[in-house]
Amino acid sequence: MASRPPAQFVISIDLEMSWGSMHHDLPHDDTPYRREREIVDGVLSLMAKHGITATWAVVGHLFLAECTNDENGRPHSQIPRPDYRWLDRDWYDPDPVSTLEASPTWYGPDLVKAIRECPVPQEVASHSFGHIIVGDPDCDADAFRADLLECKAIAEAEGIDLQSFVFPRNKVGHVDILSESGFSSYRSPTPDRFAGMSRPRRVAAAAMEMVRPSATFGATRHSKIVDIPQTYMFDPASKRAERFGTAVWSLLMRRRLRHAVRTGSLFHLWFHTHNLSANTDRAWTAMEALFIEARKHLDAGTLENVTMETIAQRLMTVDNHAEGTG
Repeated sequence: MASRPPAQFVISIDLEMSWGSMHHDLPHDDTPYRREREIVDGVLSLMAKHGITATWAVVGHLFLAECTNDENGRPHSQIPRPDYRWLDRDWYDPDPVSTLEASPTWYGPDLVKAIRECPVPQEVASHSFGHIIVGDPDCDADAFRADLLECKAIAEAEGIDLQSFVFPRNKVGHVDILSESGFSSYRSPTPDRFAGMSRPRRVAAAAMEMVRPSATFGATRHSKIVDIPQTYMFDPASKRAERFGTAVWSLLMRRRLRHAVRTGSLFHLWFHTHNLSANTDRAWTAMEALFIEARKHLDAGTLENVTMETIAQRLMTVDNHAEGTG
């Protein structure tokens, strides 16, 4: 009897800093982003300690050390803007048009450098250039295509071949453009485990999920691109974490990983780096406990820790082979 293949442990991290706060209803406040360099260093240190790799989805503008207004009096005017009906100003109006030294939450080449220099190899992926909301109906294909082109050019200048993509605000759209632009995978929202259930059954299933948390569906190939759904958001300041406390919240997360190991499925953890700044003590305690748990299964051969790019490469290779021998 053939043994079950090892489960897959994927971590995708959204690194956006102040770009993630643009055009929300609340006034911009860069307070949560001022500690992000400390947070990134802490995450990388734990990953180096336990031999963990991740996919870091970086907003393209963070590759820059500075930017200026061009002859049109605007920054980045070579990039067509989405024409959002709900936005009455230019998408890049919040851009400080400054430097890393003067506006450190809007620029981050040092962060990209730190990720690339981690002793355990990490994947640098894309979170768009300007954190545009791709899944909004008013974001047309040309605007997204131009945004991706800018991302690719900036990354290639640093010797980085972007392969994986995380949609800003988790709003998926124009997947065909993503594939045409040379990307091989993207992260999608957590699938609805309770779809089709009546309301009483959904409530009961959700309650059971709290006690016996599970992993999620696996990655799926769609033509020339792979959809890798997220399983769980690592948010130490969430209502769930506050309600349960560090020990129980951390345990429930590890149970999801164990479920993936038992079933040979995917456990895809994700978070924004700024999510950790609200309760760093809980973040470091829970993250280290999860990495220790993962290392136990990695050493036993029942789990593998891979990047989004690796999953896509494998699925493409397997499917291409199957097509060629059919």
